[in-house]
Amino acid sequence: MENAKDTPEVEDKEEAVAEEQNAEAAEASAEEAAENAAEETADEAAEEPKELTIEEQLEAAKKEASDNYNNYLRAVADLDTYRRRVMREKDDLKQYAISGLLEDFLPVYDNLGLGLMSAEQTSDPKIVVQGIQMVMTQFKTLLEDNGIAEVAPGKGDDFDPNVAEAFQTQPSDEVEEGKVLTLMRKGFTLNGRLVRPANVVVSGGPAKEGEE
Repeated sequence: MENAKDTPEVEDKEEAVAEEQNAEAAEASAEEAAENAAEETADEAAEEPKELTIEEQLEAAKKEASDNYNNYLRAVADLDTYRRRVMREKDDLKQYAISGLLEDFLPVYDNLGLGLMSAEQTSDPKIVVQGIQMVMTQFKTLLEDNGIAEVAPGKGDDFDPNVAEAFQTQPSDEVEEGKVLTLMRKGFTLNGRLVRPANVVVSGGPAKEGEE
């Protein structure tokens, strides 16, 4: 009989314990959910960029403008330095570019001096002529070695205005009209580029009546 009375009481206790455990579990679950929600909110807040105030935006814009201006000043200074260096190198090139050519001309100058001394000490014109011819040959070789060529159209050659200038036109029974009659001054080219045109007299053909 005692066992029969005890059974309902035991069951009531077990139910009470179970309800208490369920309540504790529900409370723990609610607390965990609240903590997770708080962490998610904090993470979202951290991910969102902080909106700058007007003063902060203005200060950032001033700093960027200052940096850009300083970069501009440095670029201008670098460009000015480069321009000065180029001008200096150009001046040096202009002043000393012919130094090598000058060294080649000096022996010709020396030989001209020696020829003049010989001419003063001799009365034989042939010796003087030979000395001048030797110097002229040396000078021509020097010009050719440096890419300098003569422009010397001969009598009867076609007049080429690209390399020659007409000093004047004269009538001629020997030379066809429009052709070179006389070479007055030689021209020169440097590596194929005209430096000085030749100066010539051009034939006007046979003289017409009334012309001498």
